[in-house]
Amino acid sequence: MAIVVNTNVQSIQVQNNLNKVTDAMNTAMERMTTGSKINSAADDAAGLVISKGIEVQTRGTSVAKSNAQQGINLLQTAEGNLAVMQDNFMRIRDLTLQAMNGGQTTDQLVAMQEEAQARLAEIDRIAAGAKFNTFNLFGGADGTLEGADTEVTLQIGTGSNSDVDTITISGVFDGALVSALTGTAAFTSKFIDGADPSELADMQAQLDALDVAITEISTRRGTIGSTINRLDSAMDQLDTQYENLSAANSRISDADIATESSNYIQNQILQQASASLLTQANQQPNIALSLI
Repeated sequence: MAIVVNTNVQSIQVQNNLNKVTDAMNTAMERMTTGSKINSAADDAAGLVISKGIEVQTRGTSVAKSNAQQGINLLQTAEGNLAVMQDNFMRIRDLTLQAMNGGQTTDQLVAMQEEAQARLAEIDRIAAGAKFNTFNLFGGADGTLEGADTEVTLQIGTGSNSDVDTITISGVFDGALVSALTGTAAFTSKFIDGADPSELADMQAQLDALDVAITEISTRRGTIGSTINRLDSAMDQLDTQYENLSAANSRISDADIATESSNYIQNQILQQASASLLTQANQQPNIALSLI
């Protein structure tokens, strides 16, 4: 091997190796301190693309679950109001049956009239004022109360495909005033108006209208129940999806601290050895002095 002064090849080689192990040691240190295996696109370009794609799905899944839970809360609020309205209708129906029975005194009819009147007013008050946040439960966003057909669409998926990513609820949030629920434009009760309750045909028609209202509310509550069960199922699926996506992303982007700490120690030893050898390599040209 030639003995030269101007170019110390051994020193250059040791410097290159020292730089490599120092970079590797710094990379291991960065991964241990951040907990991430991919801290820049240069670390793993393909892995970064895959990881960010999974992260989009993971975050979307979390939002979709929140949407589903909000949908459940919306439906539960609506059902609570409907249950109170149904109780009022059932009590009015009881009063109607009682008024249809002969032998009622005027005072008794007046008492029943006052109670039924108050309950009908309360049903309309609930229908007009029931809200979830700022959404009118029985009138939609525009506040229309007169039997409006209102649909509510819940985004319970992470994509834009309406067939698989949304659930549309219809019929539950339609107008719920007394007139809308009974199907009678101006619902009145004969004994409420102080008319003669002996008009049996009118009382029977009133009873039928009340039955329509009670059935309508039961139908809405049934829809609410089945939709809540569906949303619960969707949330279970979203939980599973979130878990699997998170695990997949972890395998791609999360640093294995045990491996990285081992790499760090290994490269630290190599760095120290290279630094020591660099000192010796830098002394190689001194051999030339012995030849002069």
